[in-house]
Amino acid sequence: MLAVAVAACAGGLGVAAGGALASGASAAAVTASHVQVTTIEYRLLLSRGVVHAGPVDLEEIDGGMDPHDLDLRFRRSPSVISEPQLLPGGRFDGVVDLHPGVYHLWCSLPGHWKLGMHAILRVVG
Repeated sequence: MLAVAVAACAGGLGVAAGGALASGASAAAVTASHVQVTTIEYRLLLSRGVVHAGPVDLEEIDGGMDPHDLDLRFRRSPSVISEPQLLPGGRFDGVVDLHPGVYHLWCSLPGHWKLGMHAILRVVG
């Protein structure tokens, strides 16, 4: 499991992976929202389409029969948050700091975008 913090401030977002925030605070104590993204051939199922800005618990579940990953991008920012590739049945929890706006989510494995593995997440202030 990934346990390093990654910052992508140019895109208006930051992430602390593995459920640990860079400040060392517990994710459960400061997470304002939660969204579960289930990856299934060939779509992303979001538990909700809108979350509040700030720390968001992002749970990725591979509910399909093939490996999948999850990437997020704020608007058209060059910065991308990349969650790990999961094997079928795998699960990953991370906390991302999201600013108000529109985020694009997708599986970055070859051909998966074209097959429909992408979604929109709206973040409100």
